[in-house]
Amino acid sequence: MVTLYPIQDTFVRGEISPRLHARASLDLYRAALSRCENFLTLPHGGIRKRGGTEFVGEVKTSAKATRLIPFIFSADQAYSLEFGDLYIRVYAYGTRVGTVEVVAPYAEADLFNLQFVQSADQMWITHENYKPQVLTRTAHTTWTLAEFLFLDGPYDEINQTATTLTPAATGNAIPVMTSNTLPSGTVSNADASANAYKAFDGVKQQAVQIAGSPNGWLRYQFGGGAAKAVDAYWITASNDHADTSAPTQWQFRGSHNGIDWTTLDSRDGETGWSKSETRFYDGFNNTVAYEYYELTFSGGGTTDTMIGELALHEYAPSQTPFNLTASSIVGINDGTGFQTTDVGRAIRLLGGDGFWRWAKVIARTNTTVVTIQLYGHALPDLSPITRWRLGTFVPGKYVQSGSLYEERLAFSRKFSVYASQTGDFDNFATGEKDSDALEFVQAGGGQANDITWVAESDGALVIGTLGGIRALSGSGIDEALTPSSFKNRRSRTFGCAPRRPVDAGQSFLYLTRSRKSIAELTQNATGRFTSDDVGQISEHIPKKGVVELAFQSDPDPILWFPLDNGELGGYTHQPSQEVRGMHRHDIAGSFSGSDWGIVESAVVTPGQTGTDDLWLIVKRTIDGVTKRYIEMKTVPFEYGEMDDAFEVDCGLTYSGAAVGTVSGLDHLEGETVDALAAGKVYKGLVVAAGAVSLPGGATAARWSVGLPYEAGADTLELDVGGKDGSIVGRRKKVAKVILNLFETDTTGLQVQSFLRGRWESVRIPSVVAPDGMATLFTGNVDVPIDDSWEGQGRVRIRHTNPTPCTIRAFTPVFDAEP
Repeated sequence: MVTLYPIQDTFVRGEISPRLHARASLDLYRAALSRCENFLTLPHGGIRKRGGTEFVGEVKTSAKATRLIPFIFSADQAYSLEFGDLYIRVYAYGTRVGTVEVVAPYAEADLFNLQFVQSADQMWITHENYKPQVLTRTAHTTWTLAEFLFLDGPYDEINQTATTLTPAATGNAIPVMTSNTLPSGTVSNADASANAYKAFDGVKQQAVQIAGSPNGWLRYQFGGGAAKAVDAYWITASNDHADTSAPTQWQFRGSHNGIDWTTLDSRDGETGWSKSETRFYDGFNNTVAYEYYELTFSGGGTTDTMIGELALHEYAPSQTPFNLTASSIVGINDGTGFQTTDVGRAIRLLGGDGFWRWAKVIARTNTTVVTIQLYGHALPDLSPITRWRLGTFVPGKYVQSGSLYEERLAFSRKFSVYASQTGDFDNFATGEKDSDALEFVQAGGGQANDITWVAESDGALVIGTLGGIRALSGSGIDEALTPSSFKNRRSRTFGCAPRRPVDAGQSFLYLTRSRKSIAELTQNATGRFTSDDVGQISEHIPKKGVVELAFQSDPDPILWFPLDNGELGGYTHQPSQEVRGMHRHDIAGSFSGSDWGIVESAVVTPGQTGTDDLWLIVKRTIDGVTKRYIEMKTVPFEYGEMDDAFEVDCGLTYSGAAVGTVSGLDHLEGETVDALAAGKVYKGLVVAAGAVSLPGGATAARWSVGLPYEAGADTLELDVGGKDGSIVGRRKKVAKVILNLFETDTTGLQVQSFLRGRWESVRIPSVVAPDGMATLFTGNVDVPIDDSWEGQGRVRIRHTNPTPCTIRAFTPVFDAEP
């Protein structure tokens, strides 16, 4: 027999699949474990016991599922949002923000299908069954949720049926005038003409003299103290000598008293008018109601200035709504006519002048009549409209996901992607200009695969679909995405689940369609995207079903993912150093037969100390009742004193005068807890009336107390020393284990033969103070083991104290058959 000393000084591959336990020829084998539970695999090679979780608070309704969503304004202003059944609450840096609670439309069953995209203080929230909402933070304790209004789009195809839509009004702020003072208000001009009103009489095919010279003004006063907000206007040139009689420069102004004027719009160089040509002017975004409006002009004809008509559009939100009547129900909602769910829906209308306007439905009377407010510009008349388009979003077909890309807000639904105008996130009016909104259909390519998410990446809007990933970008290298410059490329990737991907620095990590594997999306030098299954060597972990993804970049790059069975999965991800290792974490507690607390949601936000905060929602049975608690994983123990350690779950910290009893533990009533108090470990304390006491009259000025958990690691059968081939499967017997430790409380560390049932404690007498105080040890320690020749050279390691443990290397000393 030959005594062997094979060192395992790296564990960066984490817990590998049972399917690989005999693949000793793989390079990854000697960097792996058969079990890695409540230990983290470190980028440096070792494994470290995870930190505990600190109790933050109970969710509003513990009987119902709840989800966390991050809201990150900046690295130093970050929040965690509690989304529950019909409400949202706000947390920041381990505590709830005041009493903030926002009413929300989202039912419990839909919470985990919500998707979101954020820009500064606004977050857009989407779900196919809910109208898009925008959550806005105006102050630390002031939050609002409102329906997101799409301005002018997107729309279904243009109506091809015989159905017409007839408006009851035009949206013009000025009534059809029959004289300078009738039916209401007063029309005047610089020449005091009795026919000045004809510029507002609804007749476009005419020539109205508004000045007997190139200069002058045309004015309308509502009168009687009335006032309206005007945000757009159009001018129709006269039907005679328009090129020489139309004004070429002017100011459009508003006034409250007819004396003091505010310029709302200014134009110059308006030449080359054709007969009866209409030009449209907007973009000045006026919301102030004025009693007087005036067009002060110059540059008209040499003898007089003439137009055909002037119309002022009243700002839609202050507009008196009016009916829109359909001639039939054909072509409206698949032949069912207008429905109550059409309230809030957009309609695009092509006026008789060939210009598109859009309206919003604010009420529904019956299947053929709705009430609207008109946006954009006033209609030229009340004629039936034959060409119209209904807004594309209806219940069950609202947008499903969103992202920001090249200063556009992009949404997806089914097979389509909609992107706003550049820099104008509300406006989805499509056009041909580079800055106009975009609409791309069949983004899934040859297959009609639903889009599950969209995300911004370098040089492309990445589109995840059930069939794979596509990239939407400008047609050239570093060329912007515009209506006339785009390409839609397919990538050889996995199908995607409807769960938000995470940015992991040099790549994206996303869930495949089954939610049972995690893939990495990378971009090569040619701009192509490819994917690999990062969890293939640990396929048994994500195969339990991944709920969602959260990536923590500091202090260690770790992907966290709750599993359907309630465990918390972890994946240490640093591909540049070949660090790719999965591990499992059983959060302390129990629920309905599970020996751990059920982790239902996990998000990461920037923390106050420079590290990232991992927030969890954990479900447990406490004192016979179901409880859902928000908890925050504590930062790992590194380079500190023993009292700095926090290695309990759902725990709290006390710091102050030395006491023998601490209270405030009502959330753990009746539970058995551990405490680290003044550097000493106390186990088996029971919470009663929200408090625990140290035995024997002991006191401490600093405590950490909470539910205990155990960290465990099982090694693989190492294949070393065989003179005639592999020794996998040959009999081995471990005599002892050499552990290389770093900042470890050895009093809680034990080792066991994989076959024998006796745990061997790590004994270093010099580390244990006479008063029972635990201290931290760094260095090598030998642990004798009672093993059998049937043990195959495998051992188990566990750490049970609420104290730190880091294992840098492991050396089993064993004899093997030749």
